[in-house]
Amino acid sequence: MALILFILKPSGRASIINAASSSLFDVSSAVATALPGDTVQLPAGTNVWTQTVTLNGVSVKGTGTNLTVLIDEVPRSSGGQLFVVNPVAGHVAEISNLQLRGGVTNTAINFNGAISVSGSTNASWRIDHNVFNGLYAKNICTYGNSSGVIDHNTFYEKSISIEDNSYFPNDGEGDQSYAAPPTYGLNSANVLYVEDNYFTNIVGYLASVGVCDGEGGARIVFRHNTVWNDLFNNHGTESGGRNRSERSFEIYNNSFNFSPSAPDYPGFAIAMIRGGSGVIYSNTCNGYNSLVTLRNYRYTAAYCGQWQPFCGANGITPWDSNSPTLFLSGTSSAPNGSANLQVSGVNWTPNQWVGYTALNTNSGLFSVVTSNTTNTMYYIGSDSGSASIVSGTPLTFNSGDHFQLHLVYAALDQPGRGSGDLLRDNGQDSHGNLITINTVTGISSWPREALEPIYCWANTLNGAPTGMSSSYPTLQSGRDFYNNTPMPGYTPYAYPHPLVGGGKLQPPSNIRVIGSAQ
Repeated sequence: MALILFILKPSGRASIINAASSSLFDVSSAVATALPGDTVQLPAGTNVWTQTVTLNGVSVKGTGTNLTVLIDEVPRSSGGQLFVVNPVAGHVAEISNLQLRGGVTNTAINFNGAISVSGSTNASWRIDHNVFNGLYAKNICTYGNSSGVIDHNTFYEKSISIEDNSYFPNDGEGDQSYAAPPTYGLNSANVLYVEDNYFTNIVGYLASVGVCDGEGGARIVFRHNTVWNDLFNNHGTESGGRNRSERSFEIYNNSFNFSPSAPDYPGFAIAMIRGGSGVIYSNTCNGYNSLVTLRNYRYTAAYCGQWQPFCGANGITPWDSNSPTLFLSGTSSAPNGSANLQVSGVNWTPNQWVGYTALNTNSGLFSVVTSNTTNTMYYIGSDSGSASIVSGTPLTFNSGDHFQLHLVYAALDQPGRGSGDLLRDNGQDSHGNLITINTVTGISSWPREALEPIYCWANTLNGAPTGMSSSYPTLQSGRDFYNNTPMPGYTPYAYPHPLVGGGKLQPPSNIRVIGSAQ
């Protein structure tokens, strides 16, 4: 007969449990005896881990980042995490003073995070004073933040350092977040805070990494960090499947630096924003071409199979704010494969169609018009410069192709849009396609998202004041974003974060960086 021992502790009295070593077995054994609120203390040692340790409201602390070293050899088929953190209400779960190092066998990227955190209501967590050293993984992935802060860590990046996947627990697609009021500044106690960290890209190419990424209605504050050869990212509502964009971001008081020795110097921007809204201010940026790159890939690509049910913003998709008017239709007279639309026998006013969407009804491809002559329209993708921002197959015309001209007022979750009606999945159609509805109208329809501009001020680029700009006629300065203008009524949240003591991080000098390209 098995003997089951129940360990009872007085409420509110947390224990420190000393693991016999920092091996997977000894740490797992110590965690198995811990209750929410307890801390498992790891001694010095370098150990290879091949399985995940789950922490249910339990903290884990090492002896120091050059002393307690965990090497990631967790098989990717099992999820790949070193730690799965499930915070518990009434306790602060913490991981600190560890070095997590990339292995040599399991070198496929783990997209679930070396550490994954699933927030819950009234629960808090903190990840601090660690070194993430050349991991073949997204370093930290968070889901449904309650009150969480990532601070005073050093990231030597081979992949995305921090990915924030949602704001509300169990709202992975982001519908609740996009239906809830905005949370900026003093109202942002429960968003994800990333502060006083040091990030450096050791892969060598900017497209391979990212200090942050966000989707599924995520809300994040990124402040007082030092970044080398990298940028802040977020996803738009075009990330594959049903997920929506990051909902909001606050990026301020950071130092972004791009080294002339980096292979893709200068960096193209300190941030790529593909959706949501926020504030970007008081950042010092050196070695970049621009401050912010705005993108809305739904304006230039169909991708309906991948982006189902929202598809692309072609002027007739029900999820966007569209004019009901068909402004123009006709037949292309352009040579086959032309990257512009030519129509014989017309006499348009130059640039009268700027900002409209040209749709090739034969191919289903479309793009936003950037200029026109008396008989030719040019659009995003017509020239080599704008072609770089097209996702998917670029719009072309053959002779005899039919076209339509529509007008999109605003695309779903585009940069500079905020809260709107709640969306909800509502089964599948006869072909197995997901049915999503606006819960206010009961059908697939524009969720009436509020205009919520991005505000940008007091940033410097290579020593000079700078602002943001747009390559899209449909994302406009003075409407969708403002330069040199603080957000009205905005006051930043307390710094340091209440879960943090304070102090700026200096990267450790005694760490052997794994696999550096620099």
